[in-house]
Amino acid sequence: MKKSKKLLQVLICGSIIFSLSGCSMIQKTPEAKKKTVVAKVGDDKITLKDVDDQLGSYITQIKEQYGVKNIADNEEALSALKQYRESLLDALVQQAVFIKKADQLKLKPSDAELNKELESRMKTIKGMYSSDSDYQLALKNENITEDQLKNEIKKSIITEKVKDYITKDVKITEADAKKYYDENKATSYTKNAGADMYHILVADEAKAKEIKTKLDNGSNFGDLAKEYGTDGTKTTGGSLGYVEYDTQNMDSDFMAAAKKLKDGEISGPVKTQFGYHIIMVKNVHNDKYVQPFDDVKSEIESTLAQTKQQEAIQKKTEEWEKEYKVKENKKALELTY
Repeated sequence: MKKSKKLLQVLICGSIIFSLSGCSMIQKTPEAKKKTVVAKVGDDKITLKDVDDQLGSYITQIKEQYGVKNIADNEEALSALKQYRESLLDALVQQAVFIKKADQLKLKPSDAELNKELESRMKTIKGMYSSDSDYQLALKNENITEDQLKNEIKKSIITEKVKDYITKDVKITEADAKKYYDENKATSYTKNAGADMYHILVADEAKAKEIKTKLDNGSNFGDLAKEYGTDGTKTTGGSLGYVEYDTQNMDSDFMAAAKKLKDGEISGPVKTQFGYHIIMVKNVHNDKYVQPFDDVKSEIESTLAQTKQQEAIQKKTEEWEKEYKVKENKKALELTY
C-alpha cells in the first residue's frame, strides 16, 4: 500500500517565506478539524465531519487491522483512511448534486410519499434484527442514531429518483446481448465438465438422514434447504451454482460424492470437514460444453443494462458537477482528530 507523508500543518502568513515576526505554527483543535470544508457544491459545504459521520465502524476496523490505537501513528492506516474518506466524499458530492437537481427537475417526492417510503424501509431494516435491543446495538456499533439513519434514507430515496430519471431511456436489445455473448463465449460461457449443484448442510448425521427421508417422500429441496440449511446457500435453495468437477475450491469428499450423482439425483448424507451434506445435481455435463445463448440472455442483458446505467449516471454526475462548480479539498481528508 502506498504510504502517505506524515501530516504537517503550517500557517504561512502573508508570504511563502517565513518571517519570525509574522508567522507561527498553529495546531487545529479537533472541533476545528471537523469543521474543515472538504468540498463545495454551489453554496453548500461538505465538512470533514460530514464525511466521518459516514465512517460507521470503519475506524474500529482499521485500528484492529493495523494494530494501532491512533491511526495517525501508522502511515499505512492513515493512507487507508484517506482512500476510504475519498470514496465517501465522492458519494456525498454526488448526493448533494442529485438533491439539488431533484428540486430543479421537480423529481423530489412529496413529504407524504417520502415518509411512506421511509416507514417501509425502516420496517424492513428493523425486521432484519431479532429484537429492538439488537437493532439498537447495531446503530451503536455503526456510530449512528436512528434520526441520522432516517435522514440518510430520505436522501437515498431522493437520489434514487434522480438516478431513475437519468437511466429511464437505457435499453439493451437482444442484438446487444448476442454481440456480447459471441465476444465472450470462449472465456465466460464455455464450461468444463460439471453440474449445477445444490446442498443442505447440517451439523449431525441424524438430521441429514431425516432430511433425506423427507426428500424421498416428495418434499421440495429448496424448501428444506431454507428450513434446515446452516450456511449462506439456505436463502437460494441450497444452490452452489455450476461447479466444475476439476475445481480445487470445494471439499474433496463433497466433490467425490457429487461426481457420482446422475442428473436430478439426490445423495444420502455426505460427511465433510463442515458437517453433513445432502447433495443434489442438475444440468450434468461430462464433457466441456458451451452454454446456449438463450440460457444466459437474461443474465447478459442485466449485466449490460447495469453497465450502461452506471455510465449514464457517471456522465450526468460530471456534467452537473461542472454546472454547480464543485470544488474539493481532498488534502484535508488526511486530517485526524
